[in-house]
Amino acid sequence: MPRPKLNRRREREPRARGVHAMAGLRETLRHHLNPHRHSALLIAIVVAFLIRPVIGNTGAGPVVFSFAIVAILLIGLYTTTVDELQGERARLLAQRRRRSRLAMVMAAVAIAERIAVLVEPSVQLAVVGSGCWLIFFAFITWGELRALLRQREVTGETISMSISVYLLMGFTWGLLYGLIYQLQPHAFSFPADEHVAPGVVSQQASIFPVFVYFSLTTLTTIGYGDITPLTLKARYAAVAEGVTGQFYLAILVARLVAMQMNRAAERPAGGGKESSGGSE
Repeated sequence: MPRPKLNRRREREPRARGVHAMAGLRETLRHHLNPHRHSALLIAIVVAFLIRPVIGNTGAGPVVFSFAIVAILLIGLYTTTVDELQGERARLLAQRRRRSRLAMVMAAVAIAERIAVLVEPSVQLAVVGSGCWLIFFAFITWGELRALLRQREVTGETISMSISVYLLMGFTWGLLYGLIYQLQPHAFSFPADEHVAPGVVSQQASIFPVFVYFSLTTLTTIGYGDITPLTLKARYAAVAEGVTGQFYLAILVARLVAMQMNRAAERPAGGGKESSGGSE
């Protein structure tokens, strides 16, 4: 009889070590990443922006870019999950669970698509993947925007959130333009030296940074005119992005100024104490 008990004990030991390791990982994330999660997300976004121009579209460029996008996905998922706990926890707990399940499903599908495209690319898979990534980036952008609007004081993390939301909007619209291009290959007019072959999978991967560039020039209303939307869907998507970018900057600057003025006005009444209204 002692032998079966010993076997059961040996079976429980790896399980207990795994649980202990996961608890240690959560504690490490809570201690190191949690206070600076928005800054970490901003760093991941900036790195993703810099990879393709520096490394290029050949060799390890697409692979490293895919890892950078997955990093944004994971950090954004963690950030959104943590931010959902800010506020009335009893009321938000059920919503947080639903959003976490939805985000995990989208993240799993998006990561699987990245791996499948690298192993065995196809046009149909690229279209499905673009749609999944578009939904997920829209989800992360909306989560960051909601967290930003809940802030009550201007901190370093608030500034990081503001910049992250702006850049994430550029990524999200870039994915939307890429999806439109995949469904309507003649939706955009490219420069003569930009060799784009509609429907070619290798071109689908290399054209995404071009659409991110077009998205950022549209978001900032620079509008160089080198890439032109031709179809109704592409044109209205570009107009919607330009309007959204202008409203975001106007509302954001007004809100940050108002938050800073309110904090400055509260200091004399509070005897010089720091305001505790922020969630960071």
